[in-house]
Amino acid sequence: MAHLKIDDLHKSYGDVKVLEGLDLDIPSGEFWVLLGPSGCGKSTLLRIIAGLEDETAGDVILDGKSITTLPPAKRGIAMVFQTYALYPHLTVRGNMALVLKQAGHSKDEIEERVTESSRALELDPLLDRKPAELSGGQRQRVAIARAIVRKPKLFLFDEPLSNLDAALRGSVRLEIAGLHQRLSATMVYVTHDQVEAMTLADKIVVMHDGAIQQVGTPRELYEKPQNLFVAGFIGSPAMNFMDIEKIDNSVAYLVSGEKIALPKTAPVSHGSAKMGVRPNGWQLVSAKGKTADLKGEVLLEEYLGDATYIHVKLNTGVNVVVRGDPAKPHSIGDVVGVKVLTTSLHLFDDNTGKRLGD
Repeated sequence: MAHLKIDDLHKSYGDVKVLEGLDLDIPSGEFWVLLGPSGCGKSTLLRIIAGLEDETAGDVILDGKSITTLPPAKRGIAMVFQTYALYPHLTVRGNMALVLKQAGHSKDEIEERVTESSRALELDPLLDRKPAELSGGQRQRVAIARAIVRKPKLFLFDEPLSNLDAALRGSVRLEIAGLHQRLSATMVYVTHDQVEAMTLADKIVVMHDGAIQQVGTPRELYEKPQNLFVAGFIGSPAMNFMDIEKIDNSVAYLVSGEKIALPKTAPVSHGSAKMGVRPNGWQLVSAKGKTADLKGEVLLEEYLGDATYIHVKLNTGVNVVVRGDPAKPHSIGDVVGVKVLTTSLHLFDDNTGKRLGD
């Protein structure tokens, strides 16, 4: 286990700033996920931690000691890449043992470590096969096992599941989660996949344009996003947004003229703002009743078995997605009413994008 600290880290390529003043403090034994869209800097940060790229400024500290001047092999870090990077001429056993042979370990110790890692990832039947004889999921498990044999202080994962199909991603994700529980190791994992992040992480670091937007548990990010970017990025389907002209006496006045009552935790008054509502933050009601906050027309219904997502074009002109009851189907063109559940309503300042209230 290892305590990792990132201190005011910067990375630039000429005039292009990739990372701008990042600070992180990752406690020993925790699983942290770097999450963000392509180009946000998450893989660059991981490669700097591993020593595969140099930082422009700042420090990487492992167990209280700076490792920025150490070569990758001396950092006590193992990295699992998006590509499996296995030697095609070596067996699974040979791939796992090679790094230990290069480090000068004895034959007995190599055999012991390979056996231990193989059992942890259920690779015993595959030890004498070569990579070409393995499936994608099996190759990725070998790559993870090869990292385990080194007994590193810190594990780094750079989008390790992106080359696998959906079914394999699910099974290997469970194996990685189980591995973390068994090893109690410090792990930093890069992905742009929300499901991976939400199901694996103790803490998620949401990144955008080389900066950290929010750090928190999956529940914190989903229930209390601190700005518009996090609110729109976390959650699938994405959060719906509507423009508010003003907030007065805990009532939101939409630009289109409708009024929405706000929860007690919302500001009593405020200028222009954005209102965010997740698909499960709406309730479909009769368009003829008085309970509807807004009305609209059904554009599309997505039936997923355990849930239905209904795309509605509101009378305000905004298209929203509403989670509905799969037992109550809707047809295109149906006129529906929509009620906002105030407990699921989020408010953001229109200028800064920062969260308002609670």
